Amino acid sequence: MGKINRVEEMPVYQMFYELALEVEGITRDYGSDFHWLRIQLLKASESVCANMTEGFYAQYSTEYLHSLFYCRREARETTTHIRYASDVKLLQKSVTESICLRYDDALQQLANLIKSIERKIHLKGKSKAAVYNVKEGFESYEINP
Repeated sequence: MGKINRVEEMPVYQMFYELALEVEGITRDYGSDFHWLRIQLLKASESVCANMTEGFYAQYSTEYLHSLFYCRREARETTTHIRYASDVKLLQKSVTESICLRYDDALQQLANLIKSIERKIHLKGKSKAAVYNVKEGFESYEINP
């Protein structure tokens, strides 16, 4: 793969952008009782892409890394709201499972990007010794001293 000049060229960005568009589509029919949930879903899902864009164009790698951690939090918030929507019968289980699996795939790509940037920061001598390093995983969160 050649050099990426724009955030929109990144496969992980493209995955999250497509997911944000899908979230917009599946939440259109939420009634007035759940308008708040639709707004939360739209803000969280779109925020992933917006923060990735901010970070991509940041001056320093550490700023980019910070933005990517924020992206991860927003993506996890989105899946929480999607599961809630499913549990209150606003979404079918099959839709919920499908979109959450794709979020998991995108989050795994995001975790790989974070690891790559952390490696680059460490190699350039710009990292600080971390007391705890929390990594994204599918089974559980691990704290590595």
